[in-house]
Amino acid sequence: MHTRDYRLDKAKGLLILLVVLGHFLEQMSGWVLDSSSVLLTAIYSFHMPAFILLAGITAKSTKLLDRILVFVVLVVTAQPIYRYWVAWVDTEPDTDLTEPYWITWFLLAMVWWFLLLPLVERFPKTMLAASITIGIFGGVLSHIDYALTIGRAMTFFPFFVIGKLYGMRLLRWAGGLGIPQKVGLSVLSVLPIVAFCAYEVHHRWFYGAQGFEFFDASVPYGAAVRAGLLASALLTTIVLLAWSQHLPDFLIVVGQRSLAIYLLHGLIVKGLDEPLNEFAGATNEPVAILACIVASVIVTAVLTWSPFERGIRWYSSTVAGWLARVLRAPFPNRAKTGRRELRPQSSGAKAHQRDTHAVDRAGEPADQMAPRGGTGAPPRGGLALTSSHSSGPPM
Repeated sequence: MHTRDYRLDKAKGLLILLVVLGHFLEQMSGWVLDSSSVLLTAIYSFHMPAFILLAGITAKSTKLLDRILVFVVLVVTAQPIYRYWVAWVDTEPDTDLTEPYWITWFLLAMVWWFLLLPLVERFPKTMLAASITIGIFGGVLSHIDYALTIGRAMTFFPFFVIGKLYGMRLLRWAGGLGIPQKVGLSVLSVLPIVAFCAYEVHHRWFYGAQGFEFFDASVPYGAAVRAGLLASALLTTIVLLAWSQHLPDFLIVVGQRSLAIYLLHGLIVKGLDEPLNEFAGATNEPVAILACIVASVIVTAVLTWSPFERGIRWYSSTVAGWLARVLRAPFPNRAKTGRRELRPQSSGAKAHQRDTHAVDRAGEPADQMAPRGGTGAPPRGGLALTSSHSSGPPM
């Protein structure tokens, strides 16, 4: 029997709800109106870094080719679907084919991070230092921009590495804090967000795609902004982990099915573009924001319908499986024996193995979002027993 930590599911459920809300707000009122701008700043300051950190917690290099191919299949499939859908409901996207359209960037970024995962496991301390350096100073490479989502992958890489190496430790530490300490951390995490609003930090800093040249920022200033954003997002993520056990249980199933919600909600948001703009123009700002919140909850609830998740996982894992067999065909002996550890591990690599084992003991990884059946409510404290891993694709 394995124990499953539902705190990860709850945290992921809240984050995907914020993703949907953020996109509705951007589509309806954008960053122009004061109230929505403040709300968007609060959301975008941490929601994707936190999501990526959670992905790092459950990332494994076993069956690495299969895992990578699942994301490749998803991004290759989602790209034309989104482009044709947006062109049909509005106008054709003004982006190059080398630039993943809108939310599909995350899928391609996961490919780059998983390709680097063996290095993170083999040289944890070196890769942690390298990821932070890349995340802060990667903005000097302004020409990269959105191309192949490399810019964003570099910016958010530290969160994937931190999640992989220290995510479980952070979860245990933050979850074990007392209520006064959690409240204190929460207040502390709000301060940088207030500063971002007060100094009107350009919202594209939160996207992590553009380099320093886009903002007419010097290298020292740009690096300082990136470092501040990284520290703020990490602090807010820790706060999320601290309160995750107190989040409502309905977020469990939302978190477990967040893949379908992430991939499908964008089609709904783009499809409602014109009605949303008309509604925003016909009403006042508070009502528009309230409508976005209500719409986000409804869309998220509808997309938790299990056939959506099962269908996407069946399709991606099936096609990825075919591709994996084709790629392994020239190496039959390698395919039979599997990957072996040929070199001794460094002392740094051994140091984080306890956390990797902790994720294994957590039962089904949080990034395997499709449940085996009914989820049920977890016992008090967020832990439950499960007898096996999900049969869904490894992600």
